[in-house]
Amino acid sequence: MIMSRNYRGSAVARMAAPFLGVLLFMGIFGMVWLRSEIISTEYAIGRIERSMEQAVKERQELEARISSAMSIREVGQRGLGLNFPDRQKVFFVMREDGRIGQTASLKEGRAGGIAER
Repeated sequence: MIMSRNYRGSAVARMAAPFLGVLLFMGIFGMVWLRSEIISTEYAIGRIERSMEQAVKERQELEARISSAMSIREVGQRGLGLNFPDRQKVFFVMREDGRIGQTASLKEGRAGGIAER
């Protein structure tokens, strides 16, 4: 009879077995959940990296467009001598009363700066 009492164990040993079983189940479940979260996070990182690469390419294309536009402007200003006009020095030449040619001039002695032919 002494052996049968020891075989049954104490109350602590009887309570520890289900607790360890639940703890083992929770540990396995936690590892599976953690692995699935890591994989989904890796996929999200991959999507973000692809969108970032696309944004970098788009930025480089826009910078190239800006630099080409600026180079065209610089060629016009330096190479051809083109500048933005001063608003006070702009004269409009248009056709009036069937006359075909009008000359714009800033010289004195001409009425309104326009000489008639």
